[in-house]
Amino acid sequence: MKHISTLLTLMLATALAFAAEPTAYVDDLVYTLDTEHRTAEVAANPKTSGEVIIPSQIKDGEGRTYTVTSLSAEAFKGCKGLTSIVLPPTIRQLYRSSIEGTGVYANKELWRDGALYIDSCLIAVDKNVSKPKYIVNEGTRVIAGGAFQGNKAVTNVVLPKSVSRIDVFTFRDCKNLQKVVFGRHITSIGRDAFTGSGIYLNEKKWKKGVLIIDSCLVAVSKEVPAKVTYKAPYRLIAEGAFAGSAVTNVELSPLVEILPAACFYECPSLVTVKLPAALREVGAFAFYRCPLLKDVKMPAGVQVIGAGAFYECAALPSMTLPDEVTAIGKAAFFGCKQFTAFPFPKALKQIGEGAFAGCIRLEAINLPAGLEEMGKQCFAGCATLQQIVIPEKITAVPEEAFIGCNHVYKVTLPENLYAIHNGAFKGCARLERIVIPDRTFAIGREAFSGCAMLEQVSLGEDLHMLDEGAFTGCPRIEQLVIPADVTAIGASAFAGCYGLRKIELPKKLQFIDREAFRDCRGLREIKLPKGLEKIGARAFAACKQLRKVELPMPVKLKEVGEEAFRDCEMLSSFQLALPDDCTVGKNAFKGCKE
Repeated sequence: MKHISTLLTLMLATALAFAAEPTAYVDDLVYTLDTEHRTAEVAANPKTSGEVIIPSQIKDGEGRTYTVTSLSAEAFKGCKGLTSIVLPPTIRQLYRSSIEGTGVYANKELWRDGALYIDSCLIAVDKNVSKPKYIVNEGTRVIAGGAFQGNKAVTNVVLPKSVSRIDVFTFRDCKNLQKVVFGRHITSIGRDAFTGSGIYLNEKKWKKGVLIIDSCLVAVSKEVPAKVTYKAPYRLIAEGAFAGSAVTNVELSPLVEILPAACFYECPSLVTVKLPAALREVGAFAFYRCPLLKDVKMPAGVQVIGAGAFYECAALPSMTLPDEVTAIGKAAFFGCKQFTAFPFPKALKQIGEGAFAGCIRLEAINLPAGLEEMGKQCFAGCATLQQIVIPEKITAVPEEAFIGCNHVYKVTLPENLYAIHNGAFKGCARLERIVIPDRTFAIGREAFSGCAMLEQVSLGEDLHMLDEGAFTGCPRIEQLVIPADVTAIGASAFAGCYGLRKIELPKKLQFIDREAFRDCRGLREIKLPKGLEKIGARAFAACKQLRKVELPMPVKLKEVGEEAFRDCEMLSSFQLALPDDCTVGKNAFKGCKE
């Protein structure tokens, strides 16, 4: 029997091509924020010293509250100056390495009977602990990942009912460990929790390539039969249990309620999985990169689909989720290239970042009316998607939500939409018309960049911000009315809009940024508002048909940037007298007739 290779670390930053989790800096500590679940993890704080009190909750810069539930593996590692630490009752996960190498860890007065406990959390058990049978203290609520790792003295471990999880690497390489006593109070087992232990190395413990401990399926060897039917009454599956195995067909125990994280991670031959009727949660990365997976029927009781659950399951033809599912995690169906349609659950409230990105055959989506939140890049690269109707409860179209959806020709936005964020519809080359609701305050950077077929644009009356490149490369737009409250037009906002013939600028406009109207070759004349203070570099460069620029008196213009009107070959009328304090940049009018 060959041992299962250690599962690759499941870090979202390396598994997905999406932005890193946001962070918060609170009371000299850095936290990583999970915006989806509103939880926070203490991130690496390598220079921490003295006394540290970790709160149960923190707030980010916008006042949103997050519950502190974990310490990262590097949280305080090596902080020799850390002399005291208080862990809140909300902590559910931490690691031996979180505190290893600190002054707290080195303080022998804190160790009792060969073990270090901090606020009812078992951090570590000494490798030379005198008692081979170790009974974890009653009332212990968390055992740190790797707490017993490498311990060669312990042979038996008894866990109290107060512990609910055996975390990653907890008993790894405990060569003499033969027995761990736990009951139904254990609800999850982390990856590699028993790898290399005496139990794991004992071939008699394995049955047909499967290791089951106390009715928990802990590991599957690579020699397990391709077709696996396990109706034995195991109730739990450890994280990553089947990862990398050669199984093709699997039927799981009817008692299993949670499919754990990375359960079938990168199983290259997996084709079908029969899930138990009792299942209520599919964990993060559960079927990550199972390229041949074709048949998975989701039981009616499932309520949670974790991040990356079906990431790049390229052969999966469809998926029907129960109507009770309220959230689809980040990148849950990323790269499911065979999807042509997806029936969204009626109760769905949240679609995570990149959830359907790369579903290149997805032609139609019917988003439920109760949807409240959409993550970044949620439908990015859905190249055959044709129509989009954003539900009324969505107040912002997120960054790059539909970037590269180059077959979309119709988009309907909700009346209460507040913002269209950066790159939201970038590259939607067939989009012909867009009506921005009156309540929309901001259009982000490159929001409609590269919408080559876009002809009609109606900007809502409450619009205040047109960011950089908002409509750059939209050559079919012929005329525009910029709303009254816009005070600045961002850099390259309309650059390359070759067909733009007429534009009405608002009276409150103060700043036209660099290259804002560069290469607007159809523009013949423009009336600048009298409150305008700055025209950026190359703002109207290469507007080859521009004949007339008018600015009413009195003039407030302070700056005309370099090459601002360069190569405006037809420009013969610039009807203003520039004030003495107005700076005119180099080659501002080079290539103009006058």
